[in-house]
Amino acid sequence: MDLLNLPDVFAPARTVTVTPVKTGEPVVLMDYEGAGCIRRFQTTIGQTPSVADLRQIIIRMYWDGAEHPAVEAPLGDFLGMVNGVRLYPMNSRYINLQFHSISTLFFPMPFSKSARIEVEAGPGVAEDTNIFWQVDFHRYPAGALEETMRFHAQFRREFPCEAFGRNYTVLDAVGRGRLLGYTLGVRVYDDRTRWSHAGGEHIYVVNNPDSPQGPFAHLRSLGGETPFSAGHGGAIHEASTHPDQAIAYYEYEDVGTARAWQRIIAYRFFENDAINFDRRIQFRFGSAANDICSTVYWYQDPPHRDYFQMPSWGQLMPGDELPRGDCDLVEESPTWWLCGPFHPQGGRMMEQPLPVEDIPFDPDASYEQTEYPQLVKGRSGPQKHIIAISEPYTAQPPAQASVWRRGGRHIARWKTYADIDGFVDFSHVFRPIGLENTVQWPAIGFAQTWLNVSEDTEAEVQLGWVSEIKLQINDGPWEEFDQKVIFDSITHKVRLKAGANRVRIKLHNPEDAQRLGRSFGTWLFAFRAILPNGEEVGPSLNER
Repeated sequence: MDLLNLPDVFAPARTVTVTPVKTGEPVVLMDYEGAGCIRRFQTTIGQTPSVADLRQIIIRMYWDGAEHPAVEAPLGDFLGMVNGVRLYPMNSRYINLQFHSISTLFFPMPFSKSARIEVEAGPGVAEDTNIFWQVDFHRYPAGALEETMRFHAQFRREFPCEAFGRNYTVLDAVGRGRLLGYTLGVRVYDDRTRWSHAGGEHIYVVNNPDSPQGPFAHLRSLGGETPFSAGHGGAIHEASTHPDQAIAYYEYEDVGTARAWQRIIAYRFFENDAINFDRRIQFRFGSAANDICSTVYWYQDPPHRDYFQMPSWGQLMPGDELPRGDCDLVEESPTWWLCGPFHPQGGRMMEQPLPVEDIPFDPDASYEQTEYPQLVKGRSGPQKHIIAISEPYTAQPPAQASVWRRGGRHIARWKTYADIDGFVDFSHVFRPIGLENTVQWPAIGFAQTWLNVSEDTEAEVQLGWVSEIKLQINDGPWEEFDQKVIFDSITHKVRLKAGANRVRIKLHNPEDAQRLGRSFGTWLFAFRAILPNGEEVGPSLNER
């Protein structure tokens, strides 16, 4: 598959040098004027780089005179040496990492006017550190490059991650582009489960309303191990390498109930299963309260949006605390009220009114779901406590027990939620704790928002979902749509009145979600309202 539209006529070129790094001072590795495309980027950081050498040397790449870098990451992580680990092989399609920290990248990196590459070293980098590097690139005649997308890479790190919630953010990009791949490093501290993860890939694709690709797409993996060709929970892996996905580095020590000492480095490239977007893509990975880092690689039309700023030198180091929000740049504003989980009673509650429907809206109300059977708690095994746990976990709960009983999750409550450009994921808000967290267990979620318009009008609603969904506008009848076993979208006409219009949605995560295996309990919907003039009406928590 051709990634990019590149010229057939070119002149090969190469630049080779050894460059000493300087603490606190950017060092230019390449500054080329003209059109071209980097085809091979090979780098060695000294002879025996330390963790600080790998994590505290930042590489930045600027295309075509841009003010902000398209690539910004610790050099070690960018080259595939994740989490300061250097001695493991990675023989992948785009990253070839050999022992003794020699790394070669094969990402095509086009530019039409110029390419500037620089590095900056932090205080932990040894003064005598040199970067040995070689860049092979093609030079193009002026005006020959028609491709508009540019190569991007962004590092992100979080510790402790939010456990069993909105998941770890890998990418949040706006524009037209293509997700190419990512590396993921996990250092396990949270011993509430035996796995290194709490679910896997959750990719939310938002396209323009008239996009031939459809308005929305959603992809999730079976679990946190399956993107890397591992299975059955991934409690024990064998390190391996493959062109498109693998766990290249894995260490563990069994300390009882959970493998609380695990170190995992994995990678995934979307070569054969391309993921394109023309408006926005957000990529999250299921997380427990561990130390997680990632470097994501993608193409998009400039300008790009920065969603994460490089942490301080100390916060770059593995094991140092860096909670969500410290370096995140994308602000999230609540747009929906969510209430749940409601017991589905075999799906009958989709036909009958939920407790929240026929009473005045009260965001402080709660509704105990007594139909969820009590969970019989068992003893936890020997544990190495880094992240404190609040409740013991039974590895094999009785068949009649419900995971929703853990932590009082059987009591339906109202929560505010910031949608992902239209996506509303109930699993970010209502989620059980334990090994089963990758499957959303039977429940009904209820969502409410308001659309405010200036006059009576007909609007077009684009709606995407899995399973069974119902939609209500104001006090009109509940509209029911066909059940879907994989995520898909429709366009539906609705009438809006001048002023505030209440929108309600009920979404069923059925009992057979796990048995069907087609969506593995994906419990989300996507919603977009468009006026006749093409203007989009955003959801609001309040009537105004």
